[in-house]
Amino acid sequence: MEFSTRRLEQVAKLLAEEIKEQLAEKQGINEMEQMMRELVKEAAGLGIQQAIEQGEERYARKEVVCGCGEKAKFVSKREAVLWTVFGKVGYKRRYYLCAECHQGQSPLDQKYGIVPGQVTQALSSLLGVLGVEVAFEEASQLAERFLLFRVSDNTVRKQTEGYGNAQAQAEKGWIEKAEDEKSLQVRERSLEYRSGRIYASIDGAHVPLQHEWRELKTLCWYKVEKIGMTTPKKHQGQPVGEQNHLHAKDMKYYCDILEAEQFGRLLWATGIQNNIDTYDQYLRQLYGRNWFKKWVNHAQTGNLLKNLVQ
Repeated sequence: MEFSTRRLEQVAKLLAEEIKEQLAEKQGINEMEQMMRELVKEAAGLGIQQAIEQGEERYARKEVVCGCGEKAKFVSKREAVLWTVFGKVGYKRRYYLCAECHQGQSPLDQKYGIVPGQVTQALSSLLGVLGVEVAFEEASQLAERFLLFRVSDNTVRKQTEGYGNAQAQAEKGWIEKAEDEKSLQVRERSLEYRSGRIYASIDGAHVPLQHEWRELKTLCWYKVEKIGMTTPKKHQGQPVGEQNHLHAKDMKYYCDILEAEQFGRLLWATGIQNNIDTYDQYLRQLYGRNWFKKWVNHAQTGNLLKNLVQ
């Protein structure tokens, strides 16, 4: 994304002048940096508000087409709010109401994909990552530290669970497709095999739930690349760390609290998503000749997981 250098310089000059007026002579770079962060946040919020409002048509239409097929008539300009990475942004836009189905709409919201009162995709993604890494309360505190505004624990939970539900639905679809023999046969006929390997790593750990401990199984698909040779590692005089000239890359993790047989279905489905069936060495080494029929049966019964572990 490119911006006008001239305009950037003008904005920078205005920011510098504002900071200079606010700073006392004895204050240093730390105070300057913090004040600049707060100033940029406030300015960006106002900028988003103006950019949204400028997106409306210059002249108001008296009515627009409603989803029910009737006409929705203009009521008034109404305020709405949106949570962004720069904080809460308020804006005004035209609101229309259908007398037939009593549904209201704002063309400006539809134009920009805005859901009033909700968070933007950028903020949702950030909160989702924090919610996965740490407890919701701690995630809320970290978000405030970096974003300079408070986000509730419940908001972090909602965004994190939203991503979790979306991932669960995606995995369900992968499993159904990976266990459909017709779909697999069509896929097998169109595959272009490649040399090399793709690796799978499986592990598990017991984690506390509300009333019990369960095993959380974790799967990783990855490739490797060669790096410069390093000095062999030793422990108590004995060599350790095989293949220290290889480095894992393109790692993709999947996890769930499932029994081994059910987790085997997830393993194979995610394997399909990562195109492991295009690596000729992988499947033919695992099953030998007539690997396709064996692969389908094992994928459906969960035996694939047992074979891989062995």
